[in-house]
Amino acid sequence: MNNNVFLSWFAGFCDAESNFQTTKVNRINKNGEITSIGLKYSFHIGLHERDKLLLEFIQSKLQNKGKIYEYSNKKESHLAIFKKSDLNWLIENIFNNNTLLTKGQLIRYEQLKIGVRNDLTRLDLAENFHRILVTDEIIKTNIASLSTFYIDNWIVGFLNGEVSFTNSITKNKREIPIIYLEHTDETVIKLIKERFNISNNIFSRSRDTRKTTYVLVISSNLNLYTIVKFLDEMNSLMGYKLVQYKEWKKKFKL
Repeated sequence: MNNNVFLSWFAGFCDAESNFQTTKVNRINKNGEITSIGLKYSFHIGLHERDKLLLEFIQSKLQNKGKIYEYSNKKESHLAIFKKSDLNWLIENIFNNNTLLTKGQLIRYEQLKIGVRNDLTRLDLAENFHRILVTDEIIKTNIASLSTFYIDNWIVGFLNGEVSFTNSITKNKREIPIIYLEHTDETVIKLIKERFNISNNIFSRSRDTRKTTYVLVISSNLNLYTIVKFLDEMNSLMGYKLVQYKEWKKKFKL
């Protein structure tokens, strides 16, 4: 994977899987009063332990920034970047010219960027936290201005994190292949639907303890073959998702 492909692929993968963290640490005096707020910044990608090799590949493309941690009790591997110099490198070399497309990730990234670039490590008053808050109104992404090259590689990266290659059972108990995509950002689900000219409707799911998500279920043979052809030509799925994809294709002879 050359660097141009990786950068747009990685932006899509980050929209699906990464976490930009701005953490508040209250500093409390002996009377239990908050005297100031400390701020810490970090970037994380957490995957199942079977995808440790994928994290190692990503870390190598990021010039070995950060450290990979293994959590055997949770069967997870995490790439974490904490150092200010490394975070500045990410801002300048990865995300400055490669656009995240989901609103939630953009907000979290912009908040981290403001804090890191301005070296905001301490706020004297809790009210001052608004200095690094980013609102929806500030976030504007003109998807129409992005190249087809960028969009296509972003889509592969995003699918690498979010898509499920699975099946459903018909009334006569026959298994049929489906591609299932679910995310909290309706805009990017629409982007994928329109990119492949998929006729299926997007429906929403609301649950008490979680954000509303938007779901696209792809089941028609025409749409399935269109996406399979696209993914095979792009040849950029990686890690265990690639294993799942190959097994799914083989099972349903796609």
